[in-house]
Amino acid sequence: MKHRLLAPILLAILGVALILWGVGRIALDIIGEPATAVITQIRREGGERTDSKPGRYNYNINYTFTLPDGKEINGFTKQIGSGIYQKADATSTVRIRYFPGFPYFSALERDVGMGAGPIALIVAGCVLVFWMVRPKKTRYMVK
Repeated sequence: MKHRLLAPILLAILGVALILWGVGRIALDIIGEPATAVITQIRREGGERTDSKPGRYNYNINYTFTLPDGKEINGFTKQIGSGIYQKADATSTVRIRYFPGFPYFSALERDVGMGAGPIALIVAGCVLVFWMVRPKKTRYMVK
């Protein structure tokens, strides 16, 4: 009985987390504070992607920004790019947005707002939640 209940609960929690992540990305565009971040590291992850377009790789881009009180916050983002070697230097900057109350939730300005990514997260989360909490129909009716 416990095992039957555990999977739907965990999937519903995952769905709620996806919804919050998507809504958070949209909210960053509305109430997030803008800042300039310095790119500290660019790393290529894994090998070549198995897309229809050859020569593309996943990159992990780390950045650091400073709050008005002087505290430094680290963040990261993922990007798909070509195989050309990329190096971060002290002059590489990007524009980001962050929540003033919780600056650890930050994103590049190009990734926030009403776009395909946040909408897809919200839709996937809603599908998981509604799929897990809908009433189950019994297979065998008792007369």
